[in-house]
Amino acid sequence: MSCHMSIHNMFWKQLSLYYILALMFYLTLEEGWTYPEMVRHGYTNCTACHVSPSGGGVLTQYGRELSREILSQTSNEDESNFAYGLLKPPEWLNLGGDIRTLVLYRDTPTAREGSAFIMQADLEAAIAYKKMFAAGTVGGKAPPTPQPIKDYIISRRHYVGVRPTDEISFRAGKFQHAFGINTPDHAIATKRGLGWDQNTETYNLEGAYLGENLNTYATAVFGRPDAKELKRETGASISSSVGFWDRYKAGLSYYYGTNSISRRHVFGPFGILGFTPSFSLLTELDFTQRGFGNYEKIDYEFIQGFHGFLTQEFSKSKFNPSLSLNKTSGIGIQYFPRPHFELSLTYQVLIVSGLSGYTELLFFLFHFYP
Repeated sequence: MSCHMSIHNMFWKQLSLYYILALMFYLTLEEGWTYPEMVRHGYTNCTACHVSPSGGGVLTQYGRELSREILSQTSNEDESNFAYGLLKPPEWLNLGGDIRTLVLYRDTPTAREGSAFIMQADLEAAIAYKKMFAAGTVGGKAPPTPQPIKDYIISRRHYVGVRPTDEISFRAGKFQHAFGINTPDHAIATKRGLGWDQNTETYNLEGAYLGENLNTYATAVFGRPDAKELKRETGASISSSVGFWDRYKAGLSYYYGTNSISRRHVFGPFGILGFTPSFSLLTELDFTQRGFGNYEKIDYEFIQGFHGFLTQEFSKSKFNPSLSLNKTSGIGIQYFPRPHFELSLTYQVLIVSGLSGYTELLFFLFHFYP
Protein backbone atom coordinates (compact mmCIF):
# COMPACT_ATOMS: atom_id res chain seq x y z
CA MET A 1 0.00 0.00 0.00
CA SER A 2 2.87 2.39 0.76
CA CYS A 3 4.15 1.83 -2.76
CA HIS A 4 0.74 2.77 -4.13
CA MET A 5 0.63 5.94 -2.02
CA SER A 6 4.14 7.12 -2.91
CA ILE A 7 3.55 6.67 -6.63
CA HIS A 8 0.26 8.53 -6.38
CA ASN A 9 1.86 11.43 -4.46
CA MET A 10 4.72 11.69 -6.95
CA PHE A 11 2.16 11.90 -9.75
CA TRP A 12 0.35 14.89 -8.27
CA LYS A 13 3.52 16.69 -7.12
CA GLN A 14 4.79 16.60 -10.70
CA LEU A 15 1.48 17.78 -12.17
CA SER A 16 2.46 21.39 -12.87
CA LEU A 17 5.79 20.31 -14.33
CA TYR A 18 3.80 18.19 -16.74
CA TYR A 19 1.95 21.34 -17.82
CA ILE A 20 5.20 22.81 -19.11
CA LEU A 21 6.11 19.69 -21.04
CA ALA A 22 2.54 19.21 -22.16
CA LEU A 23 2.29 22.58 -23.82
CA MET A 24 5.13 21.57 -26.10
CA PHE A 25 2.58 19.26 -27.62
CA TYR A 26 -0.53 21.34 -26.97
CA LEU A 27 -3.72 20.07 -28.59
CA THR A 28 -2.22 16.91 -30.08
CA LEU A 29 -5.36 15.24 -28.91
CA GLU A 30 -6.32 11.61 -29.31
CA GLU A 31 -9.99 12.34 -29.81
CA GLY A 32 -9.58 14.62 -32.78
CA TRP A 33 -11.22 18.00 -33.13
CA THR A 34 -14.26 18.54 -30.90
CA TYR A 35 -16.06 21.62 -29.64
CA PRO A 36 -18.22 21.08 -26.49
CA GLU A 37 -19.32 24.73 -26.47
CA MET A 38 -21.76 23.77 -29.25
CA VAL A 39 -24.21 23.18 -26.39
CA ARG A 40 -24.88 26.92 -26.46
CA HIS A 41 -26.57 26.35 -29.84
CA GLY A 42 -28.71 23.56 -28.40
CA TYR A 43 -26.53 20.56 -29.40
CA THR A 44 -26.23 18.51 -26.20
CA ASN A 45 -25.41 15.21 -27.97
CA CYS A 46 -22.02 14.68 -29.62
CA THR A 47 -23.49 12.36 -32.25
CA ALA A 48 -25.14 15.33 -33.92
CA CYS A 49 -21.72 16.12 -35.43
CA HIS A 50 -19.46 13.09 -34.85
CA VAL A 51 -19.50 9.38 -35.60
CA SER A 52 -18.05 8.61 -32.15
CA PRO A 53 -20.79 8.33 -29.48
CA SER A 54 -18.66 10.41 -27.07
CA GLY A 55 -17.68 13.02 -29.67
CA GLY A 56 -14.44 13.94 -31.37
CA GLY A 57 -12.95 12.34 -34.42
CA VAL A 58 -14.38 12.21 -37.91
CA LEU A 59 -17.33 14.51 -38.63
CA THR A 60 -20.64 13.43 -40.09
CA GLN A 61 -21.91 15.36 -43.10
CA TYR A 62 -24.28 17.19 -40.76
CA GLY A 63 -21.33 18.14 -38.56
CA ARG A 64 -19.49 19.52 -41.59
CA GLU A 65 -22.49 21.67 -42.46
CA LEU A 66 -22.62 23.03 -38.92
CA SER A 67 -18.91 23.89 -39.11
CA ARG A 68 -19.76 25.99 -42.16
CA GLU A 69 -22.97 27.59 -40.93
CA ILE A 70 -22.24 28.14 -37.21
CA LEU A 71 -18.49 27.99 -36.52
CA SER A 72 -16.88 29.55 -39.60
CA GLN A 73 -16.90 33.28 -40.23
CA THR A 74 -17.61 32.89 -43.93
CA SER A 75 -17.92 30.10 -46.49
CA ASN A 76 -19.23 29.05 -49.85
CA GLU A 77 -21.81 26.36 -50.43
CA ASP A 78 -20.33 22.84 -50.28
CA GLU A 79 -16.97 24.25 -49.08
CA SER A 80 -17.13 22.17 -45.90
CA ASN A 81 -17.18 18.84 -47.77
CA PHE A 82 -14.25 16.47 -47.43
CA ALA A 83 -11.35 17.63 -49.62
CA TYR A 84 -13.53 20.56 -50.74
CA GLY A 85 -15.69 18.14 -52.71
CA LEU A 86 -12.86 16.98 -54.98
CA LEU A 87 -13.49 13.49 -53.63
CA LYS A 88 -17.06 12.37 -53.10
CA PRO A 89 -17.24 9.29 -50.87
CA PRO A 90 -20.49 7.28 -50.78
CA GLU A 91 -23.06 8.09 -48.10
CA TRP A 92 -21.98 5.17 -45.91
CA LEU A 93 -18.39 6.47 -45.73
CA ASN A 94 -17.14 9.53 -43.81
CA LEU A 95 -13.55 10.69 -44.24
CA GLY A 96 -11.60 13.21 -42.22
CA GLY A 97 -8.35 13.93 -40.45
CA ASP A 98 -6.28 16.46 -38.55
CA ILE A 99 -3.08 18.35 -39.31
CA ARG A 100 -1.74 20.56 -36.53
CA THR A 101 1.35 22.74 -36.29
CA LEU A 102 2.53 24.76 -33.32
CA VAL A 103 4.80 27.77 -32.83
CA LEU A 104 5.79 28.07 -29.17
CA TYR A 105 7.73 30.63 -27.11
CA ARG A 106 8.60 29.77 -23.51
CA ASP A 107 10.11 32.09 -20.89
CA THR A 108 11.13 30.48 -17.58
CA PRO A 109 13.20 31.87 -14.68
CA THR A 110 16.25 30.10 -16.14
CA ALA A 111 15.77 29.99 -19.93
CA ARG A 112 14.01 31.40 -22.97
CA GLU A 113 13.35 29.34 -26.06
CA GLY A 114 11.16 29.06 -29.12
CA SER A 115 10.27 26.24 -31.45
CA ALA A 116 7.95 25.27 -34.30
CA PHE A 117 6.88 21.78 -35.33
CA ILE A 118 4.14 19.58 -36.75
CA MET A 119 2.28 17.96 -33.88
CA GLN A 120 -0.22 15.74 -35.64
CA ALA A 121 -0.93 14.39 -39.11
CA ASP A 122 -3.75 11.83 -39.06
CA LEU A 123 -6.35 10.54 -41.48
CA GLU A 124 -9.58 8.94 -40.31
CA ALA A 125 -12.35 6.93 -41.95
CA ALA A 126 -15.73 5.83 -40.60
CA ILE A 127 -18.30 3.56 -42.17
CA ALA A 128 -21.94 2.98 -41.31
CA TYR A 129 -24.11 0.14 -42.61
CA LYS A 130 -27.63 -0.14 -41.26
CA LYS A 131 -27.12 -0.33 -37.47
CA MET A 132 -23.40 -1.07 -37.61
CA PHE A 133 -20.53 1.44 -37.57
CA ALA A 134 -16.74 1.38 -37.48
CA ALA A 135 -13.97 3.99 -37.44
CA GLY A 136 -10.20 4.16 -37.36
CA THR A 137 -7.26 6.52 -37.72
CA VAL A 138 -3.81 6.20 -39.21
CA GLY A 139 -1.04 8.72 -38.66
CA GLY A 140 2.60 9.31 -37.91
CA LYS A 141 4.68 9.83 -34.81
CA ALA A 142 8.31 10.76 -34.24
CA PRO A 143 10.17 8.16 -32.14
CA PRO A 144 13.08 9.54 -30.08
CA THR A 145 15.59 7.42 -32.01
CA PRO A 146 15.61 6.11 -35.59
CA GLN A 147 13.20 3.20 -35.95
CA PRO A 148 11.85 1.01 -38.76
CA ILE A 149 9.15 2.74 -40.79
CA LYS A 150 6.45 0.59 -39.17
CA ASP A 151 7.21 2.23 -35.81
CA TYR A 152 6.40 5.66 -37.23
CA ILE A 153 2.87 4.64 -38.22
CA ILE A 154 0.23 4.44 -35.52
CA SER A 155 -3.54 4.16 -35.13
CA ARG A 156 -4.64 6.32 -32.22
CA ARG A 157 -8.11 4.80 -32.18
CA HIS A 158 -10.10 2.14 -33.98
CA TYR A 159 -13.39 0.55 -33.01
CA VAL A 160 -16.54 -1.19 -34.21
CA GLY A 161 -20.03 -0.65 -32.88
CA VAL A 162 -23.75 -1.17 -33.21
CA ARG A 163 -26.75 1.09 -32.58
CA PRO A 164 -29.80 -1.09 -31.82
CA THR A 165 -31.89 2.08 -31.47
CA ASP A 166 -31.35 5.79 -32.01
CA GLU A 167 -30.57 6.22 -28.31
CA ILE A 168 -28.49 3.13 -27.49
CA SER A 169 -25.04 2.25 -28.81
CA PHE A 170 -22.29 -0.26 -28.05
CA ARG A 171 -18.72 -0.20 -29.28
CA ALA A 172 -15.49 -2.08 -28.72
CA GLY A 173 -11.94 -1.18 -29.65
CA LYS A 174 -9.19 1.29 -28.89
CA PHE A 175 -10.33 4.75 -27.79
CA GLN A 176 -10.38 7.04 -24.74
CA HIS A 177 -13.10 6.22 -22.23
CA ALA A 178 -15.70 8.91 -21.57
CA PHE A 179 -14.99 11.03 -18.50
CA GLY A 180 -15.94 14.65 -17.82
CA ILE A 181 -15.75 17.17 -20.66
CA ASN A 182 -14.36 15.95 -23.98
CA THR A 183 -12.36 19.11 -24.60
CA PRO A 184 -9.48 19.42 -27.08
CA ASP A 185 -7.36 21.09 -24.35
CA HIS A 186 -5.72 17.81 -23.36
CA ALA A 187 -2.74 19.41 -21.62
CA ILE A 188 -4.92 20.40 -18.66
CA ALA A 189 -5.24 19.14 -15.08
CA THR A 190 -8.42 17.16 -15.78
CA LYS A 191 -6.93 15.37 -18.82
CA ARG A 192 -3.16 15.02 -19.03
CA GLY A 193 -2.89 15.68 -15.31
CA LEU A 194 -4.91 12.50 -14.72
CA GLY A 195 -3.04 10.48 -17.35
CA TRP A 196 -5.68 10.73 -20.10
CA ASP A 197 -3.93 12.27 -23.06
CA GLN A 198 -2.85 11.44 -26.58
CA ASN A 199 -1.42 7.93 -26.90
CA THR A 200 -3.00 6.80 -23.61
CA GLU A 201 -5.98 5.17 -25.35
CA THR A 202 -6.94 1.74 -24.07
CA TYR A 203 -8.98 -1.16 -25.39
CA ASN A 204 -12.51 -0.78 -24.07
CA LEU A 205 -16.07 -2.01 -24.25
CA GLU A 206 -18.58 0.85 -24.03
CA GLY A 207 -22.32 1.05 -23.71
CA ALA A 208 -24.03 4.42 -24.14
CA TYR A 209 -27.51 5.84 -23.79
CA LEU A 210 -27.89 9.09 -25.73
CA GLY A 211 -31.35 10.46 -25.07
CA GLU A 212 -32.72 13.87 -25.87
CA ASN A 213 -31.54 15.25 -22.52
CA LEU A 214 -29.81 12.36 -20.71
CA ASN A 215 -26.42 11.00 -21.83
CA THR A 216 -24.79 8.07 -20.01
CA TYR A 217 -21.59 6.16 -20.87
CA ALA A 218 -20.48 2.99 -19.06
CA THR A 219 -17.07 1.62 -20.05
CA ALA A 220 -15.11 -1.50 -19.17
CA VAL A 221 -11.40 -0.66 -19.52
CA PHE A 222 -9.03 -3.49 -20.52
CA GLY A 223 -5.79 -1.49 -20.71
CA ARG A 224 -3.29 -2.37 -23.44
CA PRO A 225 -3.01 -6.17 -23.60
CA ASP A 226 -1.02 -5.72 -26.84
CA ALA A 227 1.60 -3.58 -25.02
CA LYS A 228 1.80 -4.73 -21.41
CA GLU A 229 5.07 -2.85 -20.91
CA LEU A 230 3.05 0.41 -20.94
CA LYS A 231 1.30 -0.66 -17.72
CA ARG A 232 -1.99 0.92 -18.76
CA GLU A 233 -4.73 0.69 -16.17
CA THR A 234 -7.66 -1.69 -16.32
CA GLY A 235 -10.93 -0.88 -14.62
CA ALA A 236 -14.22 0.85 -15.37
CA SER A 237 -15.77 4.27 -15.76
CA ILE A 238 -19.22 5.80 -15.86
CA SER A 239 -20.12 9.31 -16.94
CA SER A 240 -23.62 10.75 -17.03
CA SER A 241 -24.97 14.20 -17.87
CA VAL A 242 -28.30 15.96 -18.19
CA GLY A 243 -29.15 18.74 -20.63
CA PHE A 244 -31.59 21.38 -19.50
CA TRP A 245 -32.96 24.77 -20.55
CA ASP A 246 -31.81 24.08 -24.13
CA ARG A 247 -28.21 25.33 -23.67
CA TYR A 248 -26.97 23.79 -20.41
CA LYS A 249 -25.40 20.45 -19.56
CA ALA A 250 -24.24 19.15 -16.14
CA GLY A 251 -22.94 15.76 -15.14
CA LEU A 252 -20.90 13.46 -12.90
CA SER A 253 -18.10 11.01 -13.73
CA TYR A 254 -16.44 8.17 -11.85
CA TYR A 255 -13.40 6.05 -12.77
CA TYR A 256 -11.63 3.15 -11.10
CA GLY A 257 -8.28 2.06 -12.48
CA THR A 258 -5.55 -0.35 -11.41
CA ASN A 259 -2.27 -1.68 -12.75
CA SER A 260 0.70 -3.57 -11.37
CA ILE A 261 1.98 -0.61 -9.35
CA SER A 262 -1.06 1.45 -8.27
CA ARG A 263 -4.81 1.75 -8.06
CA ARG A 264 -7.01 4.83 -7.87
CA HIS A 265 -10.51 6.29 -7.83
CA VAL A 266 -11.29 9.51 -9.72
CA PHE A 267 -14.65 11.26 -9.53
CA GLY A 268 -16.22 14.68 -9.90
CA PRO A 269 -18.80 16.99 -11.47
CA PHE A 270 -18.62 18.92 -14.73
CA GLY A 271 -20.71 21.49 -16.55
CA ILE A 272 -21.04 22.94 -20.06
CA LEU A 273 -23.09 26.09 -19.72
CA GLY A 274 -24.25 28.08 -22.74
CA PHE A 275 -25.51 31.27 -21.13
CA THR A 276 -26.20 32.82 -24.54
CA PRO A 277 -25.46 31.74 -28.14
CA SER A 278 -22.20 33.73 -27.79
CA PHE A 279 -21.16 33.17 -24.17
CA SER A 280 -20.28 29.84 -22.52
CA LEU A 281 -18.45 28.28 -19.59
CA LEU A 282 -16.71 24.89 -19.28
CA THR A 283 -16.04 23.73 -15.73
CA GLU A 284 -14.78 20.45 -14.28
CA LEU A 285 -13.58 19.42 -10.81
CA ASP A 286 -12.05 15.97 -10.29
CA PHE A 287 -11.02 14.37 -6.99
CA THR A 288 -8.72 11.47 -6.20
CA GLN A 289 -8.06 9.88 -2.81
CA ARG A 290 -5.32 12.45 -2.13
CA GLY A 291 -6.01 15.63 -4.07
CA PHE A 292 -7.88 17.32 -6.88
CA GLY A 293 -7.66 19.02 -10.27
CA ASN A 294 -9.88 21.78 -11.64
CA TYR A 295 -10.35 23.38 -15.07
CA GLU A 296 -12.39 26.42 -16.13
CA LYS A 297 -12.79 28.06 -19.55
CA ILE A 298 -14.88 31.10 -20.36
CA ASP A 299 -15.48 31.64 -24.09
CA TYR A 300 -17.09 34.60 -25.83
CA GLU A 301 -17.78 34.82 -29.57
CA PHE A 302 -17.42 38.50 -30.56
CA ILE A 303 -18.48 37.91 -34.14
CA GLN A 304 -19.21 34.61 -35.85
CA GLY A 305 -16.00 32.60 -36.07
CA PHE A 306 -13.93 34.87 -33.78
CA HIS A 307 -13.63 33.98 -30.08
CA GLY A 308 -11.86 35.27 -27.01
CA PHE A 309 -11.35 33.04 -23.97
CA LEU A 310 -9.97 32.88 -20.45
CA THR A 311 -8.76 29.71 -18.72
CA GLN A 312 -7.89 28.83 -15.15
CA GLU A 313 -6.57 25.58 -13.66
CA PHE A 314 -5.83 24.47 -10.11
CA SER A 315 -4.29 21.30 -8.75
CA LYS A 316 -3.31 20.11 -5.29
CA SER A 317 -1.25 17.03 -4.49
CA LYS A 318 -2.74 16.54 -1.03
CA PHE A 319 -5.64 17.86 1.03
CA ASN A 320 -3.19 19.70 3.25
CA PRO A 321 -3.26 23.49 3.78
CA SER A 322 0.51 23.59 4.23
CA LEU A 323 1.03 22.61 0.59
CA SER A 324 0.87 25.28 -2.09
CA LEU A 325 -1.84 25.24 -4.72
CA ASN A 326 -0.43 24.94 -8.24
CA LYS A 327 -2.19 27.00 -10.87
CA THR A 328 -2.11 28.21 -14.45
CA SER A 329 -3.99 31.12 -16.01
CA GLY A 330 -4.45 31.90 -19.68
CA ILE A 331 -5.99 34.28 -22.18
CA GLY A 332 -6.36 33.74 -25.89
CA ILE A 333 -8.19 34.16 -29.16
CA GLN A 334 -9.54 31.51 -31.51
CA TYR A 335 -10.52 32.07 -35.12
CA PHE A 336 -12.42 29.91 -37.61
CA PRO A 337 -12.03 31.92 -40.84
CA ARG A 338 -13.51 29.28 -43.18
CA PRO A 339 -14.42 25.59 -43.01
CA HIS A 340 -11.38 23.29 -42.54
CA PHE A 341 -9.34 25.93 -40.68
CA GLU A 342 -8.78 26.84 -37.04
CA LEU A 343 -6.23 29.36 -35.71
CA SER A 344 -5.55 30.20 -32.06
CA LEU A 345 -3.13 32.33 -30.08
CA THR A 346 -2.75 31.75 -26.34
CA TYR A 347 -0.74 33.33 -23.52
CA GLN A 348 -0.37 31.43 -20.25
CA VAL A 349 1.32 31.92 -16.88
CA LEU A 350 2.26 28.78 -14.95
CA ILE A 351 3.03 28.85 -11.23
CA VAL A 352 4.62 25.62 -10.06
CA SER A 353 4.49 24.65 -6.40
CA GLY A 354 7.93 24.60 -4.82
CA LEU A 355 9.66 26.53 -7.61
CA SER A 356 10.59 30.20 -7.50
CA GLY A 357 9.28 32.51 -10.20
CA TYR A 358 6.84 31.53 -12.92
CA THR A 359 6.78 30.40 -16.53
CA GLU A 360 5.23 32.35 -19.41
CA LEU A 361 4.14 30.66 -22.61
CA LEU A 362 2.94 32.07 -25.90
CA PHE A 363 1.86 29.67 -28.58
CA PHE A 364 0.18 29.82 -31.96
CA LEU A 365 -1.75 26.83 -33.29
CA PHE A 366 -2.70 26.14 -36.90
CA HIS A 367 -5.22 23.34 -37.44
CA PHE A 368 -6.45 22.01 -40.78
CA TYR A 369 -9.09 19.32 -41.00
CA PRO A 370 -9.69 18.09 -44.56
